[in-house]
Amino acid sequence: MQTISLIGNPNCGKTTLFNSLTGTTAYVGNWPGVTVEKKEGAWNGFKVLDLPGIYSLSPYSPEEKLSRRYILDERPDLIIDVIDATNLERSLYLTTQLSELGRPVLIVLNMQDLLEKEGITIDQKRLSLMTGCPVVSISASKGIGLEVFKAEVEKALAENKAPACPLFSNYVEKYINELVAHDYLHTIPKGRLPRWAAIKLLEEDELFLTTMPPFPESFAAYLAKAQASLRAHYDDDVEAIIIDQRYKVAEHISRACQVKKEQKRSFNLDTIATSRFGAIPLFIAIMGGVFYLSIGLVGGITTGWLERIFGMLGENLTILLDALGVVPILSGILVGGIIAGVGSVLTFVPQLFVLFLLLSILEDCGYMARIAFILDRLMRTIGLSGKSIIPLVIGTGCTVPAIMSTRTIEHQKQRELTILVTPFIPCGAKMPIFALMITYFFPGQWYIAPLIYLIGIVAIIFTGFIVRAFDKHKEKNVFILELPRYQLPQMRNVWLQTRERTMGFVRKAGTVILLSSVVIYLLSSFSFALQPVDPDASMLAMLGRVIAPVFKPLGFGFWQATVALLTGIAAKESIVSTLSVTMGDAGITSLFNASSALAYMTFILLSSPCIASISAMAKELGSKGKLLFALVWQTGIAYLAALLVRVVVLLIL
Repeated sequence: MQTISLIGNPNCGKTTLFNSLTGTTAYVGNWPGVTVEKKEGAWNGFKVLDLPGIYSLSPYSPEEKLSRRYILDERPDLIIDVIDATNLERSLYLTTQLSELGRPVLIVLNMQDLLEKEGITIDQKRLSLMTGCPVVSISASKGIGLEVFKAEVEKALAENKAPACPLFSNYVEKYINELVAHDYLHTIPKGRLPRWAAIKLLEEDELFLTTMPPFPESFAAYLAKAQASLRAHYDDDVEAIIIDQRYKVAEHISRACQVKKEQKRSFNLDTIATSRFGAIPLFIAIMGGVFYLSIGLVGGITTGWLERIFGMLGENLTILLDALGVVPILSGILVGGIIAGVGSVLTFVPQLFVLFLLLSILEDCGYMARIAFILDRLMRTIGLSGKSIIPLVIGTGCTVPAIMSTRTIEHQKQRELTILVTPFIPCGAKMPIFALMITYFFPGQWYIAPLIYLIGIVAIIFTGFIVRAFDKHKEKNVFILELPRYQLPQMRNVWLQTRERTMGFVRKAGTVILLSSVVIYLLSSFSFALQPVDPDASMLAMLGRVIAPVFKPLGFGFWQATVALLTGIAAKESIVSTLSVTMGDAGITSLFNASSALAYMTFILLSSPCIASISAMAKELGSKGKLLFALVWQTGIAYLAALLVRVVVLLIL
């Protein structure tokens, strides 16, 4: 089976094309970083691979390394260079590198439906002549041009013709040609072209140098002389010289093939969304609206209604089981364990669905990239990468994929710090706990939910400053983030993302939470002598009382709250079911108050995440010592922050 690989810049529509061809349900994001590893599918008898979105094949990021390694080592039969037709010059920089790899390349001008709107005309024939690649125009999101695309793919595979390599200035070409003619270039690995190898030698490409034998003295001397001559002539380092040469080629081709009509100026939302003074207030307003609609409005309508339904279900089931003569222990498990535990968690599904829906819309319309942009400067001041915003946003759904997505961060220390602070962003599993406490202790005060997020952000900033203060070897990096155009959210993408997040929550309620609810009910119903007892004398109560004094300064030093924290290690949603099983509605309002409830939410927000997230942290950190530090730091920050919140609330009230 022949292989074709899709490659291109982030947000060029590459994954949309992959989904259109293969019929898969891979999620298509409208901000960089969604595709971390290559995806694979089948189309028209071909194997199709979706490689990570990248801007260059230089060995800087894991995505660039993965894509370059695949093309060089696996040698796909055809490279599909997907280009955002409205950003031709920027995209051609990657094309100049793909053309040097010795594989057939098909240029796909995507988003042709937007060209007229943007006032752009592209001469495809001239573009094909200047690059040496066949060119086809499509709109992957609209399904336009896919038949012509199919014919061009088959034609390109049949011809199996590599494109012409881009030519640089005469001064640079002189040294490239002399290196190509040197005998040492005969030792390059199979599949590498001599011209590409010569450029990589001039650039001192670390990945390439590791594959080459030691330089002979004569060659090392000549290479050093060539590099010195280039540096002296251009007054820059050789890598920067090659980058500049590539951009000049891309600019020349773009000017020759593209015509832009002058557009009438219209209002641009980015004048506010990314402005110095308007960006943060707009962000706060948008997120405040998200929480008001999901937790304040929908939660206020549905939570009480669903609680009554599950309450009636429990009462009717109790009557039925008593009439059938079912043994009390089984009846208790069904009603007091499963109905009370799982039901208490499922009451929050509507508001979580709305929350996930609104966040998915913000992602797909292009606003999330603006959030990354406006927070980039702050991120860098606390030792994080601008790309750290991506795991933090993903973490609003689930911490596990958020931690795994830190692989897109190039520098190790920035990646480790991002892993450390990502659990401070409340995931979907924590939202039912916050919704429960807000419903009982802060009714109508929808702003408490954004306040919880603010506490998480403050914890991230504080952690960043502390870690950075003790870091003697601070890493510096340039953050490049494309701001995608605003677009109407694609309902398919929004639905897929919302459904996946919501169903993940429901599945957990039907598995982990169901099992933990049954175990909690049994532990709260029996003593260590396995005799039926009141909850206050149960095994669970005895275990909880051992730990409870530790949390007394925080206002929740009673065993029910303590054991809920312990069960939350398995799944944070279990905290709600544990409180419901051990306390009931009346117990929650009698044992907690406003200050202790807010302190409890703060501790849950910042303390160590669930066991699945801890496993992901262990895998990504790769060190038991680093994992232990992360867990101790998170728990310590959680305790101190909860204590501070309780003291402040008590002083205010």
